[in-house]
Amino acid sequence: MKKHVLIILDGAADLTKVNGKTPLQTASTPNIDFITRMGFTGLLKTLHKNLPKGSIVALLGILGFDPKKFYPHGRASCEAKALDIDLNKGDLAFRTNLACIENNILTSYNANYIKDVQASKLIDLLNKNLKNKFSDFELYHNSDFRNTLIIRNANVHPLNLVCPEPHENMGEEFILSELIKGLDNKSKIIASKINSYISQSAEILKNKRANVIIPWSPSSPLHLPRFSLLKKGKCGIITHMDFLQGIAKASGLDCFKMGNGNWNTDYNGKGSKLVDLLDQDYHFIICHINAPDEASHMGDIKKKIYSIEQIDKYIVSKVIKYFKNNPKEFGSVIITTDHYTNTFIKNESSRRRESHSIGPVPFVIWNNVYEDDVSHFSEVDMLQGKYADPPINNVNLLKFIN
Repeated sequence: MKKHVLIILDGAADLTKVNGKTPLQTASTPNIDFITRMGFTGLLKTLHKNLPKGSIVALLGILGFDPKKFYPHGRASCEAKALDIDLNKGDLAFRTNLACIENNILTSYNANYIKDVQASKLIDLLNKNLKNKFSDFELYHNSDFRNTLIIRNANVHPLNLVCPEPHENMGEEFILSELIKGLDNKSKIIASKINSYISQSAEILKNKRANVIIPWSPSSPLHLPRFSLLKKGKCGIITHMDFLQGIAKASGLDCFKMGNGNWNTDYNGKGSKLVDLLDQDYHFIICHINAPDEASHMGDIKKKIYSIEQIDKYIVSKVIKYFKNNPKEFGSVIITTDHYTNTFIKNESSRRRESHSIGPVPFVIWNNVYEDDVSHFSEVDMLQGKYADPPINNVNLLKFIN
């Protein structure tokens, strides 16, 4: 059985340059470059003008699910699915950060990277005090600062609720009683109720490590067909991110939670798990690493370069070694990123102009069949790739797997 690997460096592409080079150009990646020299390259269109510029849109497409058809207007319903929470028609799910504000100013979108033990206790505290007052609200802890808020029978379209994204509003003033806004009469009623929930939560969390919750990215229920490559054999995904675990459960993929969502994730553990799954006769394995994206949102280009180098050293190297030792099993290795996450492009007000830009991202496929003349994996080098002009649509990426 031929085996295939897809490695996704979340948010690795970047418009920011230091000394004239992006993080992908700067990072030392001998193993990714080996695959680039051995394979063929190009650019992948992952985002769309009429959809949000984010990971869920890009990754749905990369996995073969057309986001124009299957995107659930946010990723919170995916994160709910990861917790085995089912949404009914009319229910809404929100991503919900534990965060910090001081004098109404958002000072940390992640409560200074609060950890699971502390975070889960705060969620328990809120549920203990607010469940009876808000019987149609359900608050669940996911991981670290990340949580999911379910509102049953809301019966409003998620696009009719305007919710600020915490990681894009650091330093902004947050008036909790007016934080979420509705665009029509029905959504205004729901927004007012959510704002009351947020305000009362802040009273309960006063003087805690996290002193506010911020619900955002409302979404409707997630419905996906079965993952297409399952008809050829076992398929799995290695990830820490809750929304990808939800997508896996919804589409029949086996999911293996490894590492964390930060720049210092367990790179070695992810690489070892990938090889273990190859040994277990998985036909297709996805390894998703969120580290470059999180380093970008932190505004730390050094950590972004470090994360790319660790992926090369501890994950890509193990894949190459496995297939060199088991050449009859070799099918293909695909490496890509899902979108640009620009580290610190700023305008006059010292705020980032855009986090995720819509440009096509680099990809490489090594299958011992086709190759081109590109030798380094970067946004710039891939302009000379076999599939650079025009870029291919990400929903077609897995069609290269035979």
